Amino acid sequence: MRRYARTLAVILGLGTLFFAPASRADDVPPTVDSATEARTQYQQGTQAFQQKRYSEAALHFEAAASFRTSAVALYTAGLAWDNASRPERAADAYGRSLEVGGLDPKQAGLAKDRVTQLEKTLGTLAVSAPEGWKVQLDTFTEVPTPARLHGSPGVHALSIRAPGRPIERRDVSLDAGKVTNLELKDETKVAPKPEPEPEPEPPPPPPVVVETPPPYWITRRVVGVGVGSVGVATLIATVVLGVNANDAKVAYDAGPTRESFDHASSLQTWTNVTLVTSLLCLAGGVALVVWPDKDGERGVRVGPAPGGGVVTGTF
Repeated sequence: MRRYARTLAVILGLGTLFFAPASRADDVPPTVDSATEARTQYQQGTQAFQQKRYSEAALHFEAAASFRTSAVALYTAGLAWDNASRPERAADAYGRSLEVGGLDPKQAGLAKDRVTQLEKTLGTLAVSAPEGWKVQLDTFTEVPTPARLHGSPGVHALSIRAPGRPIERRDVSLDAGKVTNLELKDETKVAPKPEPEPEPEPPPPPPVVVETPPPYWITRRVVGVGVGSVGVATLIATVVLGVNANDAKVAYDAGPTRESFDHASSLQTWTNVTLVTSLLCLAGGVALVVWPDKDGERGVRVGPAPGGGVVTGTF
């Protein structure tokens, strides 16, 4: 740092000459207020540096460069930040002085060496953006893009100022000895085109009546078959009981007794009951099966409906 301090002593002595009005024809003449303010800030920075108020001196030097772009002012700001033990801000100032250009070969060499040394322990953020954008890392100096910013390893807050827009903030992570590239784009939101209104759906057509022949095996006929089957089974039982009753009568005639009479009489009674039951079941089953259907009682209606179709009818 001693060699930087000796170099700074020479630079500070030339500060007044450097901030004199430019004489080159291709330079844009600064306004009187800007040139005066730049010179005032540089002189205040010189006084603060001599009194070892290095952070204050660095801020004055950076302010001088903001009023009139100066590689020397930024270089002296880097020296002041170095003496204030603020390596990240020193790297920023040295780097900006090299980008502006105008340092003598010795100053340029010292600035390059110092930036190289500092970036080995600091994280570097290289920001590119459209013209007129400015960025600021944490609470450091706001600078125009493209910019090369430095910070300690970790997460930092980056403020982005675009013309005509509110300030945007985002978090960036920096790693020691590494360069993180960040490209900012002008992503202007385009209003979406209004979607065309859907055409009204046509009214559904009237339902189409489809006449279907009635099924033969409806519930009534199935029940009729079941009843008829019971009648057939009962008729078979009647035949069996009739044979037994006839045998009992023959036995009674051969040897009349009270017991044989009661047995023959009981079989005759059950034979008559099962006969009547079987005839009734057969008649009812036949009637349920062969009974004619009424016309117009059955029909199926098929038609469209919202989300599908509908089927209605009578059975």
